[in-house]
Amino acid sequence: DSISAASTSDVQDRLSSLELRVQQQEDELTVMKAALADVLRRLAQSEDSAAAAKKQQSSK
Repeated sequence: DSISAASTSDVQDRLSSLELRVQQQEDELTVMKAALADVLRRLAQSEDSAAAAKKQQSSK
């Protein structure tokens, strides 16, 4: 019984560790998604600015 209790404890420890790791990875994904959204927003703004500048130059 002491072996199965130790084994159960090891399994619970591993499970807790894996749950923590999954939570950390979910947090990292959330941060990366926010960063990607920001980059895409900035890229769209940059492209819009470049298109407006090009249009303004061609109308001169």
